[in-house]
Amino acid sequence: MSERSVCPRCHGQLPAPEGKGRRRLWCSQKCRRAAYEERRAARSGAIGLRVERVVERVEKPVWCVEYRDRVVEVIPPPPDPTQAAAIVLTSPRACRVVLDSLTDAATLGTLHRSEHGATVRAAARLLTALREAGLLT
Repeated sequence: MSERSVCPRCHGQLPAPEGKGRRRLWCSQKCRRAAYEERRAARSGAIGLRVERVVERVEKPVWCVEYRDRVVEVIPPPPDPTQAAAIVLTSPRACRVVLDSLTDAATLGTLHRSEHGATVRAAARLLTALREAGLLT
């Protein structure tokens, strides 16, 4: 889990941390002073800047490119088949998504026997194993 290392006021890159202590919040004295003035103005009824540090846990990492005025999500390259299998096997949600996608493809007729013959045989073995284990009713 990583925190953004940009100034909440100007979205400029924060300098690297020097030694121990609290992390820097502002990129410069200018931004720190301007933010103070904005907070002071907000107390008297004007619109100000509210700084919050929000850290969220996500199921998958998201690649982002940060520009001065916005953050844009970038689609990461797909994992290789071994990594993809490891991701699916360790995540019940990912397993469900894969099985639902296969079901939809079979229902729509896009799961062609010639191209996906091994997949169809693996699905049949899975159904047999689930029945023998008593997991299907």
